[in-house]
Amino acid sequence: MTDNEWTYQDLVVLYRDFPVKTTAEVAKALGRSERAVAVKAYRLGLKKRHYGIVWTPQMLKTLTDFFPIMFNRPLALWLGVSMRSLIRKARELGLEKRPGFLDDRREDINQLNREAQRGRNTGMFKKGMHSNPAGEFKPGWVDTPEMKAKRSASIKRSWKYRKQREELKKHGINIQHRTPHEL
Repeated sequence: MTDNEWTYQDLVVLYRDFPVKTTAEVAKALGRSERAVAVKAYRLGLKKRHYGIVWTPQMLKTLTDFFPIMFNRPLALWLGVSMRSLIRKARELGLEKRPGFLDDRREDINQLNREAQRGRNTGMFKKGMHSNPAGEFKPGWVDTPEMKAKRSASIKRSWKYRKQREELKKHGINIQHRTPHEL
């Protein structure tokens, strides 16, 4: 038997560990190169089970040590993960901020809020601004009889569909996501 051959025990380790551990960890456990492990896994049709990041022991230690005392955004940047991943993992591990965390950092929070407010307007439109001047009704504008009839018919149809949905809902059928022509 040559050094390149895979033993039964090697394959057991590969099938057990490859989907859930990093390729580097599996390679180290088998005493093989990462490339050899990746190629063998590919040939056997093995895939990683995770769809996101792989949390290394160092990352988990950093998370457990600093999550209770540090803001999430800088911690996520430090770990190289998204805020969502960080929060999900912290919940999974049952981590919480230490009591009084927000009270102790009140001045930091206020400063961050002031900086955020400086960079944007408080409202989208200022007094006197118009979102679509060309599409606004002009003084003296009169609706044509055809447009009135169209608008009236549209409103009647929407009320008809609403009544039908309410009637079906009474009987336990919920069709809110269907379009009117599907009724």
